[in-house]
Amino acid sequence: MADMSPRERLLIALRGGQPDRVPCSPHITRWIRHHYGCVCPDHQLKLAEEYGLDLLIQYGAYTWRSVSNDYIYTPGGGHSHNALGQFGDLPGVSVDLRVENEPEHVTSRRTFHTPAGVLRDVIQWARPNMGYGDGPNPHRVEPLVKSQADLDALAFLYPLPRQDVLADIPLTRERIGDGGLLIATDCTHAGCWAMEALGPEMMLLASVTDPELLRAVCRLGQDQHLRNLRAMLERGLEAAWVNWFQCGPSVGWSPGAFQEFFLPLITEQIAVIHEYGAIGVYQDDGNMRDIIPDLVAAGVDAIGGLQPPDVGDVVLREVKQQCGERVALVGGLDPCYTFDLGTPERVREAVKQALDDAAEGGGYVLGTAEAIAPETPAASLQAMSEAAREWGSYERWWQASGCSNRRGAARGEDRPAVEGSQSAGLSTRPNGQRRQVLGLMRPMEWSNEEWQAVDGPLPDREVRLQQRGRPAPEAGPPGEAE
Repeated sequence: MADMSPRERLLIALRGGQPDRVPCSPHITRWIRHHYGCVCPDHQLKLAEEYGLDLLIQYGAYTWRSVSNDYIYTPGGGHSHNALGQFGDLPGVSVDLRVENEPEHVTSRRTFHTPAGVLRDVIQWARPNMGYGDGPNPHRVEPLVKSQADLDALAFLYPLPRQDVLADIPLTRERIGDGGLLIATDCTHAGCWAMEALGPEMMLLASVTDPELLRAVCRLGQDQHLRNLRAMLERGLEAAWVNWFQCGPSVGWSPGAFQEFFLPLITEQIAVIHEYGAIGVYQDDGNMRDIIPDLVAAGVDAIGGLQPPDVGDVVLREVKQQCGERVALVGGLDPCYTFDLGTPERVREAVKQALDDAAEGGGYVLGTAEAIAPETPAASLQAMSEAAREWGSYERWWQASGCSNRRGAARGEDRPAVEGSQSAGLSTRPNGQRRQVLGLMRPMEWSNEEWQAVDGPLPDREVRLQQRGRPAPEAGPPGEAE
């Protein structure tokens, strides 16, 4: 079988299938921003080609060009490419802005005069590498929203999607080609920056003291996000990266609060992605072990992050055993002690362990749980790529183990091609066709029998593969005589 392209490899793995080898896609936003000076899709592709990676190439991330200017997260919306100038995409809104440039931070004092009332906030943003890392987030000295009385005015701060960013999608897809998978990224929803209108303290308190306020703020961000998401998917993007780091256990949300406030939004988000036949990749860089069953129930195609102990709480082998038949996995490597503070040899060992834990049967993309830091040696990126090629080949596993079949993969003429590719791909499950796991929180320690109590009995493996849109394994590796 000819080698697959990075795009083919990623599409198959994210849909739960088994490509020629495990795709290798570290989270490189911080590293590339420092070493290449830009995180645009072209520079992401450049890095992928130089290091032999199979990158999920983000399009629309706030670190480059957001699909719509984000006046909730950034003082000036992030960009001023509108022909009317900065804030020109907020019709009917007048803005008073005072910027105070200090040696260690920049303070922005904003007043928005909207048709529904006045909003004020104060944002203090530390400069990079001044004690808060290479990419610090803003500190809300005074939040934009103080009560439900501010909600009508807040609605005026969500502009239309930027036509220049949308118009570039087909051209960017053409340039990227099969060199990576261009993935829609939008950060206006509650999982990223929508709740910044309340500030970190108030968003947590509101879940107890004023839950309707929290729901309303999340709803405004969700509506903006779904509009942006649809606009990107309508232009042909095949997957969406939905980052929910703001709503996980590491931030302070209880499992009950996650289920009450955020899980319905995630379910809605994934349903929209599936309307376009695209793949929904959920991402969280913190603790997430206890919410994984709910993500499976929400219908996500792939769960990304999977931060291992001691920084996180996800044991990759356990998640693969419990959920590998229901969802694809992305990540599993610790970016801190393995990459930032580690060595190339430590990276190689971690890659081999992750492949042993999660690669069998397909549905796995090797990656880091979060963005690796600029201090990570380039040799560690190279070691990750080389180790993935050395140990991630499914053909090599079949030959070494003497297995008589290929788990989750079709071969020969039964193998459908990935749309738009030049070579045949491996069969994958259709979006949204997975067993739903319903009910309350289920700890990852549950056995298959305990899962079956709420999810129904699991059929034989051959039946499960067919339910996921994949033919049952045939006898023998590719090329072997019947």
